[in-house]
Amino acid sequence: MIKSAFLAFCAALCVVTTSFQASAFEIETHTTPDEHEFSFVAMPEATQTFIRFVWDGGNGFVPHGKENIEALGPVMMVNGGSVGLSPDEMVTQINALGGGLQIYSKPDALHGLLISAADKLADTAKIMNTVLAKPAFDSRWLKRFQKSYVENVSTRITTPAGQAWHTIRNIAVGDHPLRQAWNATPVENISSITIDDIKDWHHRSVTATGVGIFVAGNADVDDVAAAIDVALRGLPKESGRQDFSPLVMHYPSKTILVHRPEIERSYILVAGPVPKTYAPNQEAREVGVGVLGVSDQSRLFTAIRKELRAAYGFKAWMEDFSRDNAMLYFHGEVDTDKLEDAYVTIHKTYEEFRNGGIGLVEFPFAQRLYKNRIAEMLDQPRGVANLMAEAWLSNRSLKDGLAYPERAANLSRGSVNKVIAQDFPPFTEMVKIIVTPDLNAISADCTIRDFSEAAKCR
Repeated sequence: MIKSAFLAFCAALCVVTTSFQASAFEIETHTTPDEHEFSFVAMPEATQTFIRFVWDGGNGFVPHGKENIEALGPVMMVNGGSVGLSPDEMVTQINALGGGLQIYSKPDALHGLLISAADKLADTAKIMNTVLAKPAFDSRWLKRFQKSYVENVSTRITTPAGQAWHTIRNIAVGDHPLRQAWNATPVENISSITIDDIKDWHHRSVTATGVGIFVAGNADVDDVAAAIDVALRGLPKESGRQDFSPLVMHYPSKTILVHRPEIERSYILVAGPVPKTYAPNQEAREVGVGVLGVSDQSRLFTAIRKELRAAYGFKAWMEDFSRDNAMLYFHGEVDTDKLEDAYVTIHKTYEEFRNGGIGLVEFPFAQRLYKNRIAEMLDQPRGVANLMAEAWLSNRSLKDGLAYPERAANLSRGSVNKVIAQDFPPFTEMVKIIVTPDLNAISADCTIRDFSEAAKCR
């Protein structure tokens, strides 16, 4: 699962009053006076314009043990103020403009987002430039952010969910540097990051080249071009970002028990690999996981919550660990005295779904919900800009990135069920993490006391 430092201040949400069809989107390519190429989709009925900047490449250049720069760097840029502009002044100005700025990091790219009303675009771009080109990088703010980060991680790993997720990342990711980025443990590594480390990361990452730019909204294209030039002015010319070494995930076919006597309720996390996001049949997999465990009408929720009465909820989802590593997982907290029954029920419910697929009555509802979600996403300039950026990062055409509605409309129950049977891993081949106070609650292949011992279960 890609962990991003989602750092934002945003005064207004994008509100669109007209429904757009992806087939009607015209993707234009323009070049600014400073020779920055950008892709543009005009959405005249929108109330804001979204400019997404994507600096391609990972943080593979950071020193070993300091991978959590991916979180601290963006938060220092956005929330730590800039030269001549304190954090409070920056927030006041962006609020007055009714806009927003976001900076966050993923394993394969650094993302920046400028949100603005059309008539405030030039002024919002100036503030974006102070964030990108002139961050203050005050050591006092770094210490404050490090303290908060360490406290959050330290609290998280005391919870059943935290133990489960840290365990699965330790097992599946192994000794790859991204494990530190995602688990942020040992927490001492967070505190070892210095201002000089942050400055070096910034100089290599936030540059005038190596950046894809994707725009959707109601602003005039010439105003957009001018805003892009202002936002990127004064940045280093050459990008120093580089990808990490390839990540190969490992999912042992084991049930791993994490014994935590101090907790009351148990936690189950089951996970296994699926084809990478945006590989063929992505839409079918998304419909499948929706029926399996997204809503309170889903198979797993019905079986565990409504019928067994063992939990308040139980969910399934798909996430990326990296661009090439996607994971199907289902998880939830369950009553310890019903843990074994819940485990058996999850196994049975999942395999019945994987082998039998979506039912004849279920499918029309599932497809309609999925189509509505896609339409809602493409109603918003944010969604349009995001999908163009994701297409670019996954080496697909931008047109393909905006073709979700067509692909969703062409799905059939037979084709979706074929993909579910083909792409969803058998339960026996998935890794099962059980965090529980009862050492004898369930038969396990490997028993540990803390996620830090997980290596012995690989």
